[in-house]
Amino acid sequence: MAITRTRVADDTWVFTSALYAEVNAGLVVSPEGGILIDTLPFPSETKQIIDFAAQVCPAGVRYLINTISHADHVYGSCLFPEAELIAHESARDLLVRYGRKALEEAREHTNELLRVEIRLPKIIFNEGSVIRLGDKTVHIMHAPGPGPDVCVVHVREEKVLFASDLMMPVPVIASPLADIEKFKQSLHSLHEFNLETIVQGHGDILLRGEVTPSIEEGIKYLNEIEELVDRLLTEGATRRELLSNDIEKFGRNRIPLGGLVQNFHQANLVYLWEKAKAARRREPQPA
Repeated sequence: MAITRTRVADDTWVFTSALYAEVNAGLVVSPEGGILIDTLPFPSETKQIIDFAAQVCPAGVRYLINTISHADHVYGSCLFPEAELIAHESARDLLVRYGRKALEEAREHTNELLRVEIRLPKIIFNEGSVIRLGDKTVHIMHAPGPGPDVCVVHVREEKVLFASDLMMPVPVIASPLADIEKFKQSLHSLHEFNLETIVQGHGDILLRGEVTPSIEEGIKYLNEIEELVDRLLTEGATRRELLSNDIEKFGRNRIPLGGLVQNFHQANLVYLWEKAKAARRREPQPA
């Protein structure tokens, strides 16, 4: 199945998976070579990126950035053996700890993944890194929240930000690796950039007029679901009452990502609910 290819600036393209949750990858082209931001989940899709890169980037892909350790972003990395692989140190640690085991389990259900191998980044950073290649300057910055390993990639000359899973049609925090306060801080930091385009980890590309409102809506959503969970627990509400608050009550559409947005939202609510209940049980009781 053909991936979707979108040109978001003169020398920057976005590739969107047709097979898994509209995950996005990107390619920045310079006269001295290309910089690839993430890959797509299945070799058949990543090979379409390879074929396109051969046409527009004769100098080859010089660098590959993994913005997160998730399988849907990294499984194509093994198909670019000549590219220098870059990631946050936490992404490398998570790939070492969980990557190969998760791939073995996924192979049991998907034959195409038999050709995939986990490739570990050789260039790692803590706070950030900069790539200067030809006429392009690419800043890679740590942006924790969805997990400790997330980074965003700013293509300065193009005013394009690849936001990884920090930006999605709905923020996803239903993970023991997520940190909701760091998530909000990382979202807020995006206001520091003069952006014309944000490429979300999954879903639609955000254009100039959508950039600032989308960042603010993400922060607002996280605040509102925290407040909802706290209020319902205080009122003695049930989990069923919690889940009656669907995504549309937070001003968001349930249609993006083939309807997965509502599933992510419900998982967020349940995760925060159980976490808050556990915290309340640990609180000292009045004498």
